[in-house]
Amino acid sequence: MAHRLSKLLGHLSPFPSDSYTHRHNIHQLSPTFFLPRAAEIEPDALAIYHLTSNQKILRRTYQEAADRARGLAYYIKKQGWKKVGILCPNTPAFLESIFAIAAAGAVNVAVNYRLKTDDIAYIFDHSDAEAIIVDAAFLKLLDGYRKTHPKVPIIVDTDTDAIEGELSGEFDQAVLQGLRVDKEQGSQGWAGLEAQCANEEDVIALAYTSGTTGRPKGVEFTHRGSYLAALANVAESGLSYDVGRCSYLWTLPMFHAMGWTFPWAVTAVRGTHYCLRTIDYPTIWRLLKEEGITHFNAAPTVNTLLCADKNAAKLPNPVRVTVAASPPTAHLFETMMDLNLFPVHVYGLTETYGPITKGYHMPEWEDMPKSEKYKRMARQGHGFLTSLPARVIKTGVSDGTIEDVHKNGKDIGEIVVVGNICTRGYYKDAAATRKLYSGGVLHTGDLAVWHEDGAVQILDRAKDIIISGGENISSVALESMLVTHPDILEAAVVAVSDSRWGERPKAYITVRSSKSITGEDVIKWAKEESDISGFMIPREVEIVEELPKTSTGKVKKNVLREWAKGGKHDLEHHCQEISRLLEDCDPIQQESWIRHLQTGQRNTSDLLNLKTTLPANHTIPCRICSTITSLSSIPDLHRTTELEENNTMYSTYLTPIQSIEESELSSSPSTPGPLNEDGEDFFLVQHNESPLSSREGSQQPIAIRTRPKYPIDSLPSELLIAILGKLSSPQELLNCMLVSRAWAMCAVDLLWHRPLFTTQERLQNIGQSINKPSAYWNYADMIRRLNLSNLTEKVSDGTLLSFVSCKRIERLTLTGCKDLTDQGVKMLVEGNRNLLALDVTSVQNLTDVTIEALARNCHRLQGLNVTGCGTITDVSLVLLAESCKYLKRLKLNKCVLTTDVAIDAFARKCPQLLEIDLHGCEMVTDASVSTLMRCLMQPKSYLRELRLASCSLLTDACFAFLPPDLRCDTLRILDLTACANLTDYAVEKIVDAAPRLRILVLAKCVELTDRAIHSISRLGKNLHDIHLGRCHKITDDALRELVKHCQRIRYIDLAGCTLVTDISVRLLANLPKLRRIGLVKCQNITDQSIQALANPTGHPDPRFARVTSSLERVHLSYCTNITIKGIHSLLNSCPKLTHLSLTGIAEFFQRDDVTEFCREAPMEFNEEQRHVFCVFSGDGVNKLREHLNKLESNYTALVDDGSMDDEDDIEVGQNISGLLQNSVLNDNDLIDFDE
Repeated sequence: MAHRLSKLLGHLSPFPSDSYTHRHNIHQLSPTFFLPRAAEIEPDALAIYHLTSNQKILRRTYQEAADRARGLAYYIKKQGWKKVGILCPNTPAFLESIFAIAAAGAVNVAVNYRLKTDDIAYIFDHSDAEAIIVDAAFLKLLDGYRKTHPKVPIIVDTDTDAIEGELSGEFDQAVLQGLRVDKEQGSQGWAGLEAQCANEEDVIALAYTSGTTGRPKGVEFTHRGSYLAALANVAESGLSYDVGRCSYLWTLPMFHAMGWTFPWAVTAVRGTHYCLRTIDYPTIWRLLKEEGITHFNAAPTVNTLLCADKNAAKLPNPVRVTVAASPPTAHLFETMMDLNLFPVHVYGLTETYGPITKGYHMPEWEDMPKSEKYKRMARQGHGFLTSLPARVIKTGVSDGTIEDVHKNGKDIGEIVVVGNICTRGYYKDAAATRKLYSGGVLHTGDLAVWHEDGAVQILDRAKDIIISGGENISSVALESMLVTHPDILEAAVVAVSDSRWGERPKAYITVRSSKSITGEDVIKWAKEESDISGFMIPREVEIVEELPKTSTGKVKKNVLREWAKGGKHDLEHHCQEISRLLEDCDPIQQESWIRHLQTGQRNTSDLLNLKTTLPANHTIPCRICSTITSLSSIPDLHRTTELEENNTMYSTYLTPIQSIEESELSSSPSTPGPLNEDGEDFFLVQHNESPLSSREGSQQPIAIRTRPKYPIDSLPSELLIAILGKLSSPQELLNCMLVSRAWAMCAVDLLWHRPLFTTQERLQNIGQSINKPSAYWNYADMIRRLNLSNLTEKVSDGTLLSFVSCKRIERLTLTGCKDLTDQGVKMLVEGNRNLLALDVTSVQNLTDVTIEALARNCHRLQGLNVTGCGTITDVSLVLLAESCKYLKRLKLNKCVLTTDVAIDAFARKCPQLLEIDLHGCEMVTDASVSTLMRCLMQPKSYLRELRLASCSLLTDACFAFLPPDLRCDTLRILDLTACANLTDYAVEKIVDAAPRLRILVLAKCVELTDRAIHSISRLGKNLHDIHLGRCHKITDDALRELVKHCQRIRYIDLAGCTLVTDISVRLLANLPKLRRIGLVKCQNITDQSIQALANPTGHPDPRFARVTSSLERVHLSYCTNITIKGIHSLLNSCPKLTHLSLTGIAEFFQRDDVTEFCREAPMEFNEEQRHVFCVFSGDGVNKLREHLNKLESNYTALVDDGSMDDEDDIEVGQNISGLLQNSVLNDNDLIDFDE
């Protein structure tokens, strides 16, 4: 019995069975256990967020991720593989493989895909990999390896967002097979795997070094060491600091030292992994601003470029950024802190599982000058939580002698560490392991000083110290000094030979965009402005376009030393050499290899291997190439009849080309057009485009003969699309089609991705092409966006028959097509499982039939706009909510039959809702809205926009029973226009629950008093727009409080607030960011207010002081105490003014010389309204300014070209309301989430 018990529980103890009872407090440590643990605790928590290779947003819960890892583990276990390679970017497959391989009892070998192909082949060969998991985009990197290892299985991951039943690729199939194996073996689940390893000292992963000075070495990560390092990172990086789960952004490559163990660390705290295939700074900033990222890791170089990106803006909440890979500068930390990126400074090596020290932030630093504070932060600090203290030992002593330097911040030595943080050694390299641990400590090779407080500070790598005239010069210190220059972006310093001093420093710098500087300027600045010693100042500074870097952002100083040896002449020689070797290749190939030489990614010896595979010279007929060689690149076209057949084919291409606008050819690197080009598609701001490379042409024969691929054919489809999208004319695009089939496919796909429907004739032509039986391409599958809103009344059910075969449409816009019925829309929806968004605004004939069809077919639907579809009922909407759980944007404006039943269903079934608009849903009551807020306004919610305008049944009870601890930091826009039953109490509860509101609309909430405004003041700097039209009980006292606390208000509407006087306007005029103000029917307003708006007295805080007014729109209709003198002053002091409304002011509408610059009154106005209408916009404002200046020559003409074609929001008589209905809320300029 005891023997059987020992076998069952043996995995919990490393000791023999007879000693188990004495070591019950021991179990084997393995980080693999973190995944099934997370899935058991919070199965529905979001584990993965990822933008896939086909540009879809993929989300997986911890239960889903654990199930997939389990399936892959059983598959690997059945194959008997003991070492499995990984060659992937930061994808869900990579993350799942890390856990699956270990759970199968195998070792993972993650390889840097940016290495040369022979290094990749060497690593997989050296590691004895028995199988390789590879991303489809990197399959070609294994060509060399597969020639010598043809029997090693390759598992390809396509990284696509595939729904159940449509899994694609060998990786997904392996997962499914593994799940079947588990089921066949009795559904043991994780219990049948090795989440709890048998021996914690076994190797869990081989992490290979970059091999800059030799072949890469495989560092052995153990289960125990990885477990402890991961837990240390949880604490040291603050992964568990935030309320709720952390949101970790994968900017660090997972292959680099196993992502510093963060795949395990983030999973341990059940955080969300935001995976990125590539580093794209605009995307990173978008995620930081919109997704609530709390943590990421990045090298100083990445952080420097991130902070310099045009999208950089101070974040509302601090983001913890673990910084390592190379010594950062104090200047970088200061820049990061200004953007609310809080640096967690760590230092480490691959041989130490990543970080081994941390610069701990001390409270007393806050009292120091900024420069000293950031210098302290830039130190490497003290030993990590699971490490013994880092030490600095003397160098130049006999081998094996370990003697510490003095802790005086001056004596230089080498950093060494011992303890749990050290890896086991190098795989199959005992000599290198002995050298690494010489003397019983791990030698880092980094030179540093040891400060009195025990903190270490790196001066340089031993090989990077510059010894000039007997003095040691730290390249790190020099680089830190150089980047404080306002025009320098990056700096790197290396030693060059000097006949007098032995060595001297030379600096390589990159310059910030739009800046200009010379090396002599930098040297002069260093002598005059810096505080470094004279012997340290570089005698030579070279400006380069880009510094050579490793895959993790470290500067390749070995390459810079080669540059320094040969100088520019050597580079020019290399470029001439490559041009000679590649003289038979196309210019793009030449340019690419020259670029690789300059950035250190290639050397001229590599060209000898390439030369034997080069094709004959060929032409690239597009404007990106200045050199055209010959036509031999175009595949031979068969003569006579075959040539005629090809001419027919190219004429088919011309069908969509001939009428395309130039703007339609513009493209982003990964999509065929700007995301927000169609204003009607309300969901287009989401980056869920599909790449054109995923399309497949039809199986029809084509006259282009199949030939071996040219190098130009190997361009990634995303890059090719980006190139083609920049062409300025249809003829250039046509020429590119002639290069090869691959080019032709991408060009045709680019044109058909979103057909342009401008006329009825064009609609018919495209419909005929789609249904043409002999077409060379399957055009129906190429159409992803179908927008017929330009034709409106010309579109009927019969029109849509031509598009029935288009079953891959993702975005369908039928706005204003009033003749459509359920029959037509249903035809397009049936069988289309790819539809992501549907806009049928004002298609009033639609009923529940259409919505039910959506629910049956479009389970991935993310956006639905049924504004004005008044016959849709709860029956279909409930079905939609139950079927479309990924719904993000929902507009039910004026769906008058919608009741609490439907809203309750959406609240409970659609947790990812970002925006919901119930404007005019008059049957919606407190019950469903309260449920909506409780379900969607959680700490980890997504809700950003909630519109409840004209929901007249809402009362304070809607908000009264919200949980007191409810806090939704994501909600930015709340519209409660005309919810007349709401009182001050409701506003107080709203501010408690949504403290980061930016746009709050309370127009026509007539019961609100000063108490409500005092509550709103608690929003502070978060508040940007506040609409208080017709809140006639508000006084100057409340507005004084609002101005005091909400200094970032851009737009305020006080229309009809009759108690407001000049006192309030004078206060509002000093708001530093005020752009728009509405004072319609504020009868107490006089010229004093206008003078205050024209000439703000200045803010008491000098940071916000401004000389001229920044106003853009001013609404003063029916303010009858205003004179032309005051308006004249306003015009001359507001150069940015583009809209001025003066309706109902006799001094203006009665003067013909003034009204000649007015806009035309709307057609629906009656005669009386037309008579008093007086609104100036765009160029009309400039003309009025010029006219008044001519009348009074003492004024200086102020002319500005800023014009905006804004919708007129003036309402006359009974139509006046707070800054003028909801049209202003649809103005994207007002909804700024980037600041």
